[in-house]
Amino acid sequence: MGEITETPENMRQTMELLERELAGRRVFRYMEELEVKEIFAEEFFEKIKKGARVIIQNGLQGKHIGIMGNNSLEWIVSLCAVFWSGSAAVLLDKEMDGETLREKVRKVEIAGILYDDFVEKTIRETELPPSLMKLPFSELQKAEGTSYGSGLSCGNRNGDDLACVFFTSGTTGESKGVMMSEKGLAAGICHRVNNRRFQALLAVLPFHHLSGFSSVLNALYLGAEVCIAGDMKYFYRCLECMKPDYVFVVPSMLRMLARKLKKGGPNGRLLGWNLQMINCGGASFCPEFLQLLLEHKVTVFQGYGASEAGAIGFMWEMTLDHPDSIGKPPEDLEVKIENGELYLRSPSIMMGYYGEKEETKKVLCQGWYATGDLCRMDEEGYLYLTGRRNNLIILANGENVSPEEIEKKLYQYEDIQEAVAEAEDNLITGVIFPRYPENCSPQEEEEIRDRIRREIEEYNQSVPVYKQIKKIRFLEKAPEKTAMGKLIRRQVLEGEA
Repeated sequence: MGEITETPENMRQTMELLERELAGRRVFRYMEELEVKEIFAEEFFEKIKKGARVIIQNGLQGKHIGIMGNNSLEWIVSLCAVFWSGSAAVLLDKEMDGETLREKVRKVEIAGILYDDFVEKTIRETELPPSLMKLPFSELQKAEGTSYGSGLSCGNRNGDDLACVFFTSGTTGESKGVMMSEKGLAAGICHRVNNRRFQALLAVLPFHHLSGFSSVLNALYLGAEVCIAGDMKYFYRCLECMKPDYVFVVPSMLRMLARKLKKGGPNGRLLGWNLQMINCGGASFCPEFLQLLLEHKVTVFQGYGASEAGAIGFMWEMTLDHPDSIGKPPEDLEVKIENGELYLRSPSIMMGYYGEKEETKKVLCQGWYATGDLCRMDEEGYLYLTGRRNNLIILANGENVSPEEIEKKLYQYEDIQEAVAEAEDNLITGVIFPRYPENCSPQEEEEIRDRIRREIEEYNQSVPVYKQIKKIRFLEKAPEKTAMGKLIRRQVLEGEA
């Protein structure tokens, strides 16, 4: 695949560009039981065109179409079929309950929904509008007629038209619908922020999140193939059987990977892997973790971005001399720091929040997105995140404390699985869920909690008095996380965890 210089104006053009450039290439692999299946570009795009024709035949062209289900080839085909038909995709979490689904359908004015067997029961039992068209993924391959070619009308989509709606994780507040334009989404897919060549991406992040589906389409744009991990429980089997050289993970997965690699030899070869690169979004790296991965010949990237900022974000190759940095912005991303807060601007910034003009005004101004992340820049131009604006703890003595700064230090202790810092009665409190081994006895649990108390005393000796943890609250069960592995902070602080 040669260097692509075209800049598509909409997602239909993006699909056509990929079809031309990927001709004759294997584009996907996935597993059915223990067998590895593969699909080449011609079959993939034929499926997309069939799906687009079904969408048009059912009167959904140009409307808002929901997509809901497990990570799979059929999910990606459905998404691309929506784009090919000139419609707007609304990405829905497969785990959402009926009440939430009904609210999303109403709020985002969804006219039809494409889904798989995993969510069929939810869709069938939820009281949805009678006018809502329900189409299983399998129905997309049952188009009437035999012409599936490029002659399908794309509805004259303009670059400023709505292409996709996906939802924020809602870790600190209510989830919002992020609107991406045709040209913004195309720009977020057709970029070369990752300038390191790779052969195969293992797609394991949920496809209903921006980083999940955009990393798949960007890998195809870069000429690589995609290995789909349909179920997280088969993650290591996928690494062994399909041998991808690149994987994009969340922090909790990175910690597990590092422990596996400790015994797995260079690139995990002793485990049957061929892992060359890991991209981890939002991770707090312990230097020893980074040291371990580099010693095992794995290049580590720190990914940083936000749903609202689109798919162009930071992708920094980490080094031991700057282990805490998110690096420097890539060519297509502008940054500025105002009052300690990081602002981003790029061609992939969102249009706004669906149906929430006032909330949009709070974060968008002249193309700049206010991330809510507190940030500093060193004399060499490296950027460092120091916390969240809305999470900042302001003590009675006027001191400002970033809970994330405290939490990052606590995660260096192996006994601590989850940690949240908060203020209670003007004192810093550590909310802790210990890392208990399987079949742990009550006595062993208490021993682990005692160790954590000593570790927190050790932490307290290393920081100023106002940052010291004066109270500890142990959680009885692990706090809930989003599909992307992010801890739902507000539930912990509200006592729901």
